[in-house]
Amino acid sequence: MMKLGRRHAVRIAGTAGAALMLPAPSRAQDALDNVKILVGFPPGGTADVVARQLSDKLVPGYARAVIVDNRPGAAGRIGIDALKASPPDGRTMLVTPASTVTVYPHVYRQLSYSPTDLTPVTVASTFVHGFAVGPMVPVSITNLAQFADWARANPGKANCGNPGEGSLPHFLTILLAKTLNAPIQAVPYRGGAPALADMAGGQIASLLLPDGAFLAFSQDNRARVLATSGSKPSPFYPNVPTFAEQGVKDIVVTEWFGMFMPPATPAAVVDRASQAIGKVLDTKEIAEVFAKSGMVPTPTTPAELAKMIKAETEYWGPVIKSTGFKPLE
Repeated sequence: MMKLGRRHAVRIAGTAGAALMLPAPSRAQDALDNVKILVGFPPGGTADVVARQLSDKLVPGYARAVIVDNRPGAAGRIGIDALKASPPDGRTMLVTPASTVTVYPHVYRQLSYSPTDLTPVTVASTFVHGFAVGPMVPVSITNLAQFADWARANPGKANCGNPGEGSLPHFLTILLAKTLNAPIQAVPYRGGAPALADMAGGQIASLLLPDGAFLAFSQDNRARVLATSGSKPSPFYPNVPTFAEQGVKDIVVTEWFGMFMPPATPAAVVDRASQAIGKVLDTKEIAEVFAKSGMVPTPTTPAELAKMIKAETEYWGPVIKSTGFKPLE
């Protein structure tokens, strides 16, 4: 998750001279065998979309074949543990959202890993969060101020679902309720899919999720997006004002999916992977596929990603503490 106002869309430009400096295998005929991309979430989710698109496009230049290895559970932490235990030879990578690296250190009393255990490769994509209401909320409610009034008049109904306790949308919901001075209750789910089903079915009033989650549901008004979390309107909801534009100044954030390698992976190995992934991400085809899930390809250098992680880990600590959240075991 990065607080917007900084630009991290650094395009990767490989050169012939740099290629000569890379260790074998560095040419297509020397592509790696047995490459896998770990995903700490179930198949079908946004992280899985990123991994599968990259797995197809990294062949044959980087690898002869790439498999996606889903390790769901513990809110993505199982996948990180699997990466941590993998050899640092360029054959194992991980796709994971920023929250597992920058927010979880402030959410859990004890983690089996440290952010420094993951070797940054590149950001794969960025996305913003959206606040949406469903059929339970009258269609006359079209902005945050009106929703706050409705919530105060209907405190027993003013619930807002999120994909899990300790997730970024969970904290954004708390900040939203505090800023609006409205009795909006954060309701954790085990993922976004069941939360979406409940909102579309009128079981819960609102949701705070990545805005791409609402794309299909907004077409038939089962989800009406009232705000998005970027510094400017989301390209997927250009007519929806941001939180900041509606007076919620503390919610100006974007999240990202990052690519990582195991601890102690040599810099030359990391750079080769980063350049290969950057070339894949910098294509029209990937941009079109990612857009269907509300994502924008945003490759960075390993150093840029490392800088983002440090800054965002420091940023979220006091923010989470200010919500009164008690760390989880």
